[in-house]
Amino acid sequence: MKHVVRTAAHWALLLHIYISMAGLTLAVLFGATGLTLNHQEWGLSNPRVTTSEITLDKGFVAHADQATIERHLQEKLGIRSSSTDYHDDEDQIQVTYAIPGGRTVVTINRKDGTAQVEKETRGFLGKLGDLHKGFDTGRVWYWTIDAAALLIVVSSMTGIVTLMALRHRRRVGFTIGALGVLTVLVIYVLWVPR
Repeated sequence: MKHVVRTAAHWALLLHIYISMAGLTLAVLFGATGLTLNHQEWGLSNPRVTTSEITLDKGFVAHADQATIERHLQEKLGIRSSSTDYHDDEDQIQVTYAIPGGRTVVTINRKDGTAQVEKETRGFLGKLGDLHKGFDTGRVWYWTIDAAALLIVVSSMTGIVTLMALRHRRRVGFTIGALGVLTVLVIYVLWVPR
């Protein structure tokens, strides 16, 4: 039986070390961005908005389809991302291009072809905040967030298995772990509005 416990502890330790290292960058990223998201009052990602106006040919606006308009705006404004929203009614067309930390909204007046362009950027920390939340990041980043979550969970579980094998540290380790769980529960019950 001791051999089985030692083997399990050995593999848990190896998994813990390497999985923790694989997820280190993502864990630090999500920890740091969680802190900045929780303290928006620091002003580190306040939006900066600029507006401008461009003119499109009225005939083009009247006869072009959605994909053509989106592609034309991308070329004219130097936008590399795909549109994330498109609204078309009898008076205007509104196209939104959003990326982590910024967005561009183009509102085209159908009557005269003028287009109001509003660009909003929230700087490096705004970009990191959107990456943290998965806003306008695409499918690959969506799965990266899931992978980070799984790496953190597996790292935590293998850490518990490793702690069980460390006889001299087991009691203190599990006591601190239990205090951590109790602290989170008390904070939730007493101070989180329901």
